[in-house]
Amino acid sequence: MGDVKAYYRERRKVYGIRNHVLILPTTLCVNRVAERIKEEFKDEQWGESGENRVILVRHNSGCCHVGFDKDIAFKVLMGIASHPNVHGVLLVSLGCGQFCKKPLTPGEDKRINLEAFKLYDRLVKKGVKVYWVNVQEKVLPREYSDSLEEAISLGTKFVRKLAEEAMSSKRVEAKLNRFVIGVGNGASDPTSGIFANPALGHLVDHLVKSGSSIVFSQTTEVLGAEDYLFAKSANEKVTRKLKRLLEVASAFKEALQEYTEESDPTPGNIASGISTLAEKSLGSVLKAGHDAGTRLSDVLPYASKVPRGGGLYFMDTPGEDILSITGMVAGGAHVVIFTTGLGTPVGSPVSPVIKVTANRETYEKLRSLIDVYLPIEEIFYRGKSLREITLEYLHPLLLDIMSGEKLACNEKLGFADFDIRGYWIRA
Repeated sequence: MGDVKAYYRERRKVYGIRNHVLILPTTLCVNRVAERIKEEFKDEQWGESGENRVILVRHNSGCCHVGFDKDIAFKVLMGIASHPNVHGVLLVSLGCGQFCKKPLTPGEDKRINLEAFKLYDRLVKKGVKVYWVNVQEKVLPREYSDSLEEAISLGTKFVRKLAEEAMSSKRVEAKLNRFVIGVGNGASDPTSGIFANPALGHLVDHLVKSGSSIVFSQTTEVLGAEDYLFAKSANEKVTRKLKRLLEVASAFKEALQEYTEESDPTPGNIASGISTLAEKSLGSVLKAGHDAGTRLSDVLPYASKVPRGGGLYFMDTPGEDILSITGMVAGGAHVVIFTTGLGTPVGSPVSPVIKVTANRETYEKLRSLIDVYLPIEEIFYRGKSLREITLEYLHPLLLDIMSGEKLACNEKLGFADFDIRGYWIRA
């Protein structure tokens, strides 16, 4: 028996917990064109809980990138387009952007575009079902007098074909060792560090033992708690990579503070009772697990693919919620478990983001946003351990959401955040 039910991608040899059809602009200039195509499918969804749909990833990238910034943008777009939760992709291009290059045609000299980033060709090589339309290029001159309307019409036909294929797919049983699970935190308060993050650490221990790959991130939010992670490193090589990364992050933070009067935590963190970034970090790192057997397997650059088959991985990302989630999902996270003390609506286009809080007041105020309240009062009234509470309340919901039996709150609300920015550290 499998742990969850998922969609198997035969050509890619991966499992997905969602079966979305993705519309992806290759440049910000065609966001509205992509929206026109998406509007045709706004009320369509499929799956046991209506968990699958046609999704659009809007972004402000795809033009005039330079160097490392270009590498990051391309890596993120590739990661989202080839994500296991995506059945197929429609690329919408303008024609003159960096990532707008048309598919290779038979006989084309590949040397012409050795330096060009070509999303379509890369996706085909990965076994992704992908179609492509270009606003600046006419393909059917007899049928349309305007290439914009032609691109919208063709794009709609391609998405319809992908959606019909996706609707016929069935879930099969799969073991947890085939999945990548992201963990994060944001809009934190003292209950995050004292209860919610340590609770998530117990779940991470359990998932790692089950063979899942776990990825956590937010580089600036481990500064001040480095020793905890150094002690979890699987070997000296991982320790060196982590030290080098955190040294650069610390130097960046110190340089930045010369030009701002802002305190380390956010104003909301401070108002809730968190006084310093180090104090926040000491609670944040507890998401990485408690057991001696939960070792840090590697340190990954932003949006890099997370190895499947088990282990704990740290990804270099900014501390901002949306950027950290985008990086982990682009790296292949099927689902993200996200603790919050004050509450936040952030989500992801292709992966469910499960919100967990240990603050009852936050849960009562923001029930539409919060998936799980951890009843920490049971520690004091019933003598339960935090681990017992986590495995009773959070673990079953995780499996249900992964299997499509339930939707995460962000999915119900249609909250799908996404952002690309060039990042300042190379892990």
